[in-house]
Amino acid sequence: MADEEWGSVFDVETRESEGIVHVLSRARLFQDLATDELLKLAPILHHRDFFPREVIVQQGAPGAGLYVIMSGSADVVLHDAKGEDIVLANLGEGRMFGEISLVDGAPRTASVISTTRSHVLGFFRADLMDLIEHSPGLGFKILYRLTQLLQEKVAESVTDYRSQERAIRRRRRRPETATNGAPAGGSLAHDPAERERVTD
Repeated sequence: MADEEWGSVFDVETRESEGIVHVLSRARLFQDLATDELLKLAPILHHRDFFPREVIVQQGAPGAGLYVIMSGSADVVLHDAKGEDIVLANLGEGRMFGEISLVDGAPRTASVISTTRSHVLGFFRADLMDLIEHSPGLGFKILYRLTQLLQEKVAESVTDYRSQERAIRRRRRRPETATNGAPAGGSLAHDPAERERVTD
């Protein structure tokens, strides 16, 4: 009987580990890790449940690490200067956020708010440092992947900036026209002589 009870406990632990490994394998930071590496990482992670509309991270608060949604969903919300909330994205199972905080601890640029009952995994800067010290192979592998993700974010930001800059330049070059098609501040010349003067 005792063996059966312990067997049930181990079965639960195995299923939980397998579930964590499955979710981590979908997160961009951990998707290149082997199964045995993910199993080694699983016990380090922090677990927390959130109710609907509960804040997971608060915009402006110091960042300590990243989170992975194991179940449920959450909105990424930007609080703008007018005091309005703008929903930037909805994150589901396996989605990760806050990875930049693993390296700089800068204030959060947006809030993340649970939209359903959610189970979230946390991996913090202290955990990464401890991993680098005690399992340097795995720790530096994660750190290397993190630098790749940050480089991608920088490249995306530069691309977005250039796109916005080109759009602004196009708007500046486009002549303003009145609703009847005439240039702003003027009128169309219907008479041939007038048209000739306009085009000179």
